[in-house]
Amino acid sequence: MKRELSVQAVECDERLTQAFTLLGKRWSGVILGLLLQGPARFAVLARTIPGISERMLSDRLNELARAGLVDRTVLNGPPLGVVYRLTKSGRAIGPGLLRLGDWAERYMAPAAKPVRRQRRKKA
Repeated sequence: MKRELSVQAVECDERLTQAFTLLGKRWSGVILGLLLQGPARFAVLARTIPGISERMLSDRLNELARAGLVDRTVLNGPPLGVVYRLTKSGRAIGPGLLRLGDWAERYMAPAAKPVRRQRRKKA
């Protein structure tokens, strides 16, 4: 019995490590959170997420697609476009992601904003 629990713990640890490796990357949670609201075109995602480059957005979307969380559909043009939507497993992560967001809002301190020192004017 004890050995069986040990094997289960190791398997759980490996799966959690995989999940946090994927979801812990910068922007992954934000992208999934936006797609929880519904399908979105690449350009809309790029405009909606301040500070993300198109290259980074493309990389994250590809990683999430390879993991089976996001589906990519190319729209015939003109203009050509790409729409991203959550798969069944992507939607399944939604409640956990929302609960994690609630937890973070309740227990995590807001990120400190950098303090900018003002230069003194020389007299």
